[in-house]
This record gives sequence, structure tokens and C-alpha cells, in this order.
Amino acid sequence: MTVRVRLPEALHARPANRLVRLAQRFTATVTITRGAKQAKASKILEVLALGAATGDEIELAATGDDAEAALAALTELVERGFLGDLVPETGAAAVEGIAIGRALCVGEAAADDDAAAAGEPPEVRAAGAFARARASLAVLIASLSPREAALFEPEVQILIDLEAVVLARVAEGEAITAAILAATTAAQTDLIQDARSRLLEGLGAKAPDPRLALLTVDTVLVAEEVTPSLVAALPAAVVGVLAMAADDAGQTTGFTSHAAILARGRGLPLAFFPSYVLAQIEEGELVVLDTTTSPANVWPSPSEALVDSAKQRRALRATELAAEAAAALAPLTHLGVVVRANLSSLSEPLPPGAEGVGLLRTELVFAGRATAPSEAEQHAAALAIVTRAAGQPVIARLYDAGGDKPLPFLPSPPGQDARGMELLFGHPTVLATQVRALGRAGARVLLPLVRGAGDVEAVRALAPAGTEVGAMIETPEAVALTGEIARAADFVCIGTNDLSAAILGQAREKSALSRDPRVFRLVAEVVRAAHAAGRRVTVCGEIAGDPAGAQALVGLGVDALSVAPTRLAGVRRALAAATKDDCARAARAAMQEG
Repeated sequence: MTVRVRLPEALHARPANRLVRLAQRFTATVTITRGAKQAKASKILEVLALGAATGDEIELAATGDDAEAALAALTELVERGFLGDLVPETGAAAVEGIAIGRALCVGEAAADDDAAAAGEPPEVRAAGAFARARASLAVLIASLSPREAALFEPEVQILIDLEAVVLARVAEGEAITAAILAATTAAQTDLIQDARSRLLEGLGAKAPDPRLALLTVDTVLVAEEVTPSLVAALPAAVVGVLAMAADDAGQTTGFTSHAAILARGRGLPLAFFPSYVLAQIEEGELVVLDTTTSPANVWPSPSEALVDSAKQRRALRATELAAEAAAALAPLTHLGVVVRANLSSLSEPLPPGAEGVGLLRTELVFAGRATAPSEAEQHAAALAIVTRAAGQPVIARLYDAGGDKPLPFLPSPPGQDARGMELLFGHPTVLATQVRALGRAGARVLLPLVRGAGDVEAVRALAPAGTEVGAMIETPEAVALTGEIARAADFVCIGTNDLSAAILGQAREKSALSRDPRVFRLVAEVVRAAHAAGRRVTVCGEIAGDPAGAQALVGLGVDALSVAPTRLAGVRRALAAATKDDCARAARAAMQEG
């Protein structure tokens, strides 16, 4: 299959790049022939070697399953003058939205710190950098809303822990900047990256971009590194952010970062792109960013038609989101179920329609800590969530650590791989401290990976009087013991992620959304046994966040669902539109083998 087409523009770098990227989106093998020369359309060096000039005629040939579609797309690209609208750059969306603005490209601007260094011993300079970092963090926290300020509270402790490490390295003769970088390289949270950036600024080794404070027009920020402090300090003129992915394959760990949480709370579209995408965006050029698609798309120098289309999509999306928010508030009394939110940080707001917090992941709230938080810190954190819930229940899970979720202050015994309650009982001081802190704050305490009624009884003995204690059923062994566990507990929660992984013999991330009939049958077994003991049942796994899965769970008799904040509106809409009979049918179908 071939097509002949005349070039309206020479195949120099930018047109050739667009042609190659478009060809790479098809499985068909496409070749380009110009005279005696031939090139694979997916190889930019071969395309450039053709030396094709304006007005030259080329032949496009394609073989493969989507050859016809590939030829049609490539022909349109050539005939329309290699219009960039047809070949957006692609990346990974972290926060959904559509942004239109002028590009502001920021990097890590170096500052001259020689003057500050004159005559000062390294230990003194390092201590001064930490003092300035703590002061700047305090100023930032004081400037934010309580919800956003809470996000930065762990960084206070991070700076304390880092200071001891860095000063020790400096005392041994290591350069200050090198010591800071070495101590923060293996960052498990972007709050450590934030602390590193803050320390380098305090040292005078880098400086924030002063242009940010002067912006007056809609701007799309293009940045190598996006830290929480950067997002927190962005002016309203910044309407979208392009950040550099961890590698040029577009991989990133930024979807659940504190920076992304901040951006999400502000409705600020954020996406991660390979470094070569950021490099080709020119300062001041108009950019359209659309993170509502998968993959996310960005168009540098878009046409007027594309900008108009993006504006229309943005307006339509705003209307749809408003309608969805209203629908999410519809009562679910006809089903007798409540829907709560899973929270993983102090900064996450309770979404509209959430009937409390069904799962507070305390191990994520205190992620990045080298040492266990004090009782006062844990009490303050839990109390902040309880206060925000305004009388609705807050169910706080004890540290769910071990295995693929390590916490530095909860190591497994040598040669063992303890998890959940088994691991917590190996650290009695940490366990007792957390139970007291949560109980004093008025939260309900939830035990991860319960093995039997004895686990519940032991924790209840540690809790302040009146504290409700619940048990997570997450293994087939615990399912078999649901009756006795439920009689010892005040409520039961099913963790379908771990339960599915155990049934399927796979990692949690591969099993979380599985709708294997065996899992639903185990859910039904837990519900029967817990209800027989007079206990209510919640499901907090990923299945609960799937609208179809939620209907099936309600049909099985589950009393409450707890889902990610971003999924709560969709689950509530699906349940509001369903009848009890609909849910019962969904439950029967879910338990049947395909």
C-alpha cells in the first residue's frame, strides 16, 4: 500500500521529528522513498538522511495491520504542513485539567555563595543553612491554609533528622553541598526533595526564579523538578505545570506526591513528560496542556483552531464537573449504605458526599520518617482529621507496614518478613503509643492483617476507654475466623486488595481491581459471619472504588464502602442510580464463574 505526496516543507529536524513520532504510534512498518534513497519512517536519522527539500515528491509505503490508518495519518500530516496540532507530545497525567498559557521554563538557577562562605567554618555554614531552611519552612506553613500547611508538617522532622546526618558528614571533611545531596539522594517522598531544595537555597547554592512573582498572564510552568514548596508558592497566573519524568520513557513516581496533592487541591493540571519534550518548548510560546486524556497531551505553538477547541473542552468540563458534584450528593438511603473516603495525608480534603473517613492510612501520613512520631504528633494529626470530619466517623488504620511497604522505624526481625499486626506486636512501644494517640483524638482504631480475636483483644487493652476497635479481614485464614474476630471487634473491614492477592497469588498492585468470583464469595462469607455477630462491614479495597464493583458489594450486604477521594463521586452516582434489585443481580453475577 503506497501513497505519493509532495512536501510543502523540507524534512529538517522539527517536521521530521513530528513525522517520526506519528509513525511510531502505529504497528505498521512505514517506509519513505525519495528518488534512490529510502528510510524507515520510525527512524529520525534515516528520515533526515533523505535530504528531502521543499517541493520534493516522496512515496510512503506501509505494511501491517494498521497500514491504511498509518498512511492516512502521515499523508494528512504532510499535506497540512507538518502541523503540530496533529502530533501532540505525550506524557503521564498526575492532575486532570486543561491549561492554556505562555510557557515559563525554570531550572535550578545557581547562586554565588562565595561571599557568604568567607571566613566561616564548614560546620557553621551548614548549621546556618539548616537554620535558614527551618525559618523559610515556618514562613511557608504560616502563609498556607490549615489543609495545605498540614502537608508540610513532616518536613519539620525531616530537617531535624537530616541535620544530624549532614553535620556528621561535614565534620568528617565532606563538602556541604555534597553532604546534602548524598543524604537526600534516596528520597522516598518528595518532601525530602523539598527539604534538599530548601537547604541548597539556605546555603546559597541555588535560588528561586524571581520571574514567578512577576507573572501577569496565564502561564504554563515548564520545570525540571516540581517540589511541594514550588507548587505552594505558585501565583494564580500559573494555570498548568509540565514536569520532567524520571526517565525518557515517561516513567514517574509523581502521581501521589505531595506536590501532586497540592496541585490537585488547587485544580492545577500537572503532567510528567520526558526531558526531550521539555527541552523543545520555547520560552514564551503558547502551550496547550490536556491531562484529561491518557496519555496526557501537550501542544507547543498550537493553531488558533486548536486553542479554541481546548477552550471549549475546558468550559464543557467545568460544567460536567459541577453536575457530577451535585449528583454525588444524592442520598443513598434507598440502599442503606454509606460511602466514606480513604485518606493518605493530612492535606487531602474530604470530598463532597463523603460520610466520614473510612480508612486513614497512618503509615503514609508519616512516610519519610526515620524515627517513629511522638504521641503528641500522632494525636495532633489524628485530631486534625477528626475535626475536619465534623462529627462523621474517622477510622484510622494502625501502621500497615512490612513486606513491600517498609517503614524505617518498624523493621522486621532479622530473617523474617512480618507484616500488619504481627510486625506491630514486635514493636510494643510504637504500637501502644499509636493506639493511645488515635483513641485520645476520637478516631476509631483499625487493625491491619488481623490473625484472630486475640489481636483485637490485645489492642483493646491498650486503647483509652470508649475507643472503638475494628479488624481488617485480608486473608483467607482470617475469613474463616470472621465470626470470632467480629465478636471481639466493634466493626469489620475487608481489605480486598490483599485478599485478592492471596487468592490469585499475585502482587497487590496486579490484583487490586480483580473481580474474581472467589473474592466476592469470600466477601459474602465475611458479611454473613459479621452480621450474625451484630457487626457492620466496610470494604476499603480498590474494588469498592469501581462503580460496578461497588454495586456488587452492596448487593452482598456490605454496610459501607471507603474509596479514594477521586472515585467517590463516581461511586455515589452509580449507587444513586441503582436499585436494591440491581445490586442483588450484580452480586449474583460477580460470584458466578465466567
